[in-house]
Amino acid sequence: MEAIETGSFDRTGRHREDAGFLAALDEAPLPMWLSGPDYEGTYFNTAWLDFRGRRLEQEIGGGWLTGIHPDDLPALDGYASALSDGQPFQAEYRLRRHDGAWRWFLDTGKPRLDAQGRLLGYIGSCVDITERRETLQALAHAQDRLELAQEGAALGLYDWDMTAGRVTWSEQMFRLYGLSPDLGAQGDPDTLIAAWMGQLHPEDRARCAADLRECLDSDEMERLTMSFRVMHPETGLRWIEGRGRLARDAQGRPVRLTGVNFDTTEQHRREEARARAAMLLRMSADLADLGSWELDPATRKITACPRAAALFGLPEDEAPWPLAAVLARLAPEDREAMRAQLRAVLEEDAETAGVYRVRDAEGRTRWLSTRGRMVRLFDGSTRLIGALTDVTAERQREAEREAELERRRILLSELNHRMKNNLHLILSMLRLEAHRSGRPECFEAATKRIEAVADLHAQLGFGEDAGRLRFDAYLEEMAEKLRRSALEGTDIALDCTTVPVDLDLGRAVPLGLVVNELVTNALKYAFPANRGRIGLRLETAQDGAIRVIVSDDGIGPGDGAGNDAEAEPASGLGAGLVTGLCAQIGARIESRSLPGMRHEIHLPPQGEAAASPGAA
Repeated sequence: MEAIETGSFDRTGRHREDAGFLAALDEAPLPMWLSGPDYEGTYFNTAWLDFRGRRLEQEIGGGWLTGIHPDDLPALDGYASALSDGQPFQAEYRLRRHDGAWRWFLDTGKPRLDAQGRLLGYIGSCVDITERRETLQALAHAQDRLELAQEGAALGLYDWDMTAGRVTWSEQMFRLYGLSPDLGAQGDPDTLIAAWMGQLHPEDRARCAADLRECLDSDEMERLTMSFRVMHPETGLRWIEGRGRLARDAQGRPVRLTGVNFDTTEQHRREEARARAAMLLRMSADLADLGSWELDPATRKITACPRAAALFGLPEDEAPWPLAAVLARLAPEDREAMRAQLRAVLEEDAETAGVYRVRDAEGRTRWLSTRGRMVRLFDGSTRLIGALTDVTAERQREAEREAELERRRILLSELNHRMKNNLHLILSMLRLEAHRSGRPECFEAATKRIEAVADLHAQLGFGEDAGRLRFDAYLEEMAEKLRRSALEGTDIALDCTTVPVDLDLGRAVPLGLVVNELVTNALKYAFPANRGRIGLRLETAQDGAIRVIVSDDGIGPGDGAGNDAEAEPASGLGAGLVTGLCAQIGARIESRSLPGMRHEIHLPPQGEAAASPGAA
């Protein structure tokens, strides 16, 4: 076959190739090429030119380099070195196809020598490795994701090849136990198993060793499951779960154990927290005598805890109970109320609460307080879940209190009637005696005191607040009565300023008498000219103390000069009455002779005593 010259045909003495050899290259299915010793391409076969979509004269020389991906040109540095040294080489690069797509090729080149061993050039072939690279990249990506998942899930892998006598651990497996990967360099089973056993909690070692032996010695076991604690050198006590599968040969002998270990510490902590919360809930329910129940709206059946079932008198062996069976346990007059409550909560997804009577297993009537709420479960279904408690004792005490209050109301009503009659009788006798004597002024003080007691009695009332007095209302009414009677036709003004104050009977009556006495004295001594001003003021402090101020701008029973000095203690029945009443209720009174008189009565909060009761 005629020899032809390849290259640029510039008569430079290039090697002349045999035409038959070139024809054989063109028959090859793989892209192939030839180069001279000067690194430049001298021939590219038909497969190469078809792939590239170019002519031979476009590829020879350095033209073929235009098809190499720019990022892969550095990979050809080894090609130039191999050419200069006359050594074989391989390079991977992306080559642009005629349609513009990039394909990965493995290019393998070998030197060509003549008979004398001189370098004629290189011959090379290219294999499309795009799919292989993509597969390797996918595997590498999957491996990265697997390692990331193992690390994130604290998942370690192990493989014990008993035939080869070798154990392989993943990196995460070493991290789980705080061991150095150097321990697994030789893969010796005894070394790794001993190191693993040494990291286990002392209380778990014997059990885990027994579980492993049982799995290996058994003729039937194919799976190994263990849960144990590890004393990690950095993170302390950890919980580990182990899962393994055992492979056996035809004779049933174990040949391979492969599995995973993973950290379940957080799961154990959550389970312990849930168990603790459930225990506390049960203890709280027991201490509070609570029962729980659950109604399934779909089946109309109720499930209840033993306490709730006992309160309703329901047999435990029939659980869950139809709703009708539970309603039948209610008192007839309460059943419709319960039905209405359930209809409302099921239709409106609201809450239900009520107190109902039931018959227990012994036929006794008991009062049960119940409260429930609709709850949506994780599977999308709904339940009406609630709690109930026995309030029979509270109801009985309430009934007894009502009966006692009714008894007291009747008694107080009778006492009120008798006291009112007696007070009117005493007033009538005083007025009659004053009329007969012809000296009514002698009976005036006694009459006013009896009238004050009558006024207080009328203020008491015998409703729900029996035994308590609206003291501010009493003072305002007393002031209004004085304006209509004693002050009528005079130039004396009586100012009354109050705040709402409730007092029990034992404090209200003595305090009312003290105020009445002080106001009466002001009218009697302060205004011989029938003009001036009297002040009556009721105040409260944040601590519950009460202050009553009675003042006037007239001439009192002191020195009469209006000096700003302590008033001289008054004498007589009125002063003794005021002193005694103040001591009785623990009040302290301060009196000062100013331009007129000022009396301040300090009544401490309920249950406290005054520092030093004084005198008027």
